[in-house]
Amino acid sequence: MWLINCQSRHLEEFVKDVPSYAILSHTWGEEEVTFSDMSDPGKAETKDGFKKIRATCRVALEQNLKYAWIDTCCIDKSSSAELSEAINSMFAWYKKAAICFVWLSDFTSFPDETLAEIIASFDAREELEAQAEGFYKDPPQLTGTEIDIRNTVRKNLGNCKWFSRGWTLQELIAPRQINFYDKSWNCFGSKLQLASVLSWITGVDTSVLKGGSLDEILVGRRMSWASNRTTTRVEDIAYCLLGIFDINMPLLYGEGKKAFTRLQEEIIRSSHDLSIFAWKADVNDTRRFRGLMASSPAEFKGCQRLVKPSFEWNNGGEYGLTSRGLRTDGLIRIGRGEAGEAGSYFMSLGCVDERQRKLILAVSLRQYGSGLFARRKPWPMTTVFDLNVYSAAKLTQPQYICCKDSPCLEDTVMNSRINAIQIRFSADIFDNDSVSAFPQADWDLRNSILLSFQRPYYWGMWKVKVKDQNNGISIVCVRSSGWLLYGIFASDKLPSALNRDDLLPSHVEDILQRLPNRTLTECSGFIHTIKDIRIDLGETGVEIPATLLQIDSTETKRLKKSRSSIGLKRVQTFFKKTRSM
Repeated sequence: MWLINCQSRHLEEFVKDVPSYAILSHTWGEEEVTFSDMSDPGKAETKDGFKKIRATCRVALEQNLKYAWIDTCCIDKSSSAELSEAINSMFAWYKKAAICFVWLSDFTSFPDETLAEIIASFDAREELEAQAEGFYKDPPQLTGTEIDIRNTVRKNLGNCKWFSRGWTLQELIAPRQINFYDKSWNCFGSKLQLASVLSWITGVDTSVLKGGSLDEILVGRRMSWASNRTTTRVEDIAYCLLGIFDINMPLLYGEGKKAFTRLQEEIIRSSHDLSIFAWKADVNDTRRFRGLMASSPAEFKGCQRLVKPSFEWNNGGEYGLTSRGLRTDGLIRIGRGEAGEAGSYFMSLGCVDERQRKLILAVSLRQYGSGLFARRKPWPMTTVFDLNVYSAAKLTQPQYICCKDSPCLEDTVMNSRINAIQIRFSADIFDNDSVSAFPQADWDLRNSILLSFQRPYYWGMWKVKVKDQNNGISIVCVRSSGWLLYGIFASDKLPSALNRDDLLPSHVEDILQRLPNRTLTECSGFIHTIKDIRIDLGETGVEIPATLLQIDSTETKRLKKSRSSIGLKRVQTFFKKTRSM
């Protein structure tokens, strides 16, 4: 670690036994003094950036500190190894500093009386909000005076460039002690004194600014702190957040937006915090399907109020990154909303908005492959209440959720339903919550759709129970290019050959062809028949041809009454092999 000797203004290197030092937080300007410039004092002193070095050393000496660190001249950026070490160590260096000087080069301090009024107003409002939160009610609205004060702060202090830069976020959070200086190097307050004001400007929790642990803050909420910040290089919006998430990773300048993806991957590996998926896409993003990972911190703008729920609803689930996506075990659930409702699958994120603590956030998912899912409608956040999930069933087998966006993801998801088979039944007769299917990974269970995944030859079995009965029906179907074969059976009359675990489409085809009566069955006081109808599963004008298997159920008593009045027509069953639409 290189430090500036505040008396000689020369650089000195320390490998161990690093002395106490002051550290500067600032925004870069024109003619900054570099590491190489420091070896030539005559050249360094001619640059405009040397003024802040001189001022930093002066203030440090006034506080009995002999050394100082400034990022412009204390890092040898010609060495990629040293640059990588410095960026990965930056948070720790700021944290270990005896004091940090924040120099706002574009701010003139408020008069003392005005500053005192500002601090008192923000502190009082924060206390009011804390009291309201304790009683689960909204705090009083801002008064006219409070609004005027906030407009003044936003127009002057809040507009400083320092509050918009990515790197200065960790420089605000890490140091134990910070003094703030205006452009003339007049100190106008410490981080502790200005905590409530700084929290309002930056979104960073006051508890964190007062030295509280970052580990108590959800990942999504921490990400929101950087949602309005920018960096000169694309990669730095990820690298500047390493310390805030206690992550170390190699720097790869030139990788562009992949740096932020890598950061998210490292966070997922090192924590069990699903709030990292609580981001929302911009309203101008028209994609209907996305991967689980955000494209930038800007998509976390709405996460500034995320907290842990008072109870852990999705308890026991596990997840981890794989080459297929995020592998989940016990996290994806099947929503049981109204019949025909889309958005069948979701994953609870284990977090809530602190203003609505009972509504646990979740992401809506769409299945597009065997055990594969993508995030559906990434604009609004779904909640547990919206999905009626207290009766939702877990998917028992491991599932995979796409993590990264790709140009072909939307087409892949949509095409997974071309020539799919959907089953429709009466929710008044059958129990929605009893639906099961095999192979489970091939079915959109909530919507009873056997997905095609663009396969030329596939099969599936679907089961449901009659309400308040132990018995039910089973639908078995097999599809190939140009034809569809299917049958309906009472569960207790299902051919035993169809209960094997190793069935192939050819086996199912052979079994169904041998059965003469496949389109009608009797079960639990009902006669159930099945027929096929061509349908469109497309959304917003995109046509996706598929087949609907419609189950019609008639009470046996009604059928007998019909016999006595008009006579019962003989039900003819026949070999059913129709051309695909």
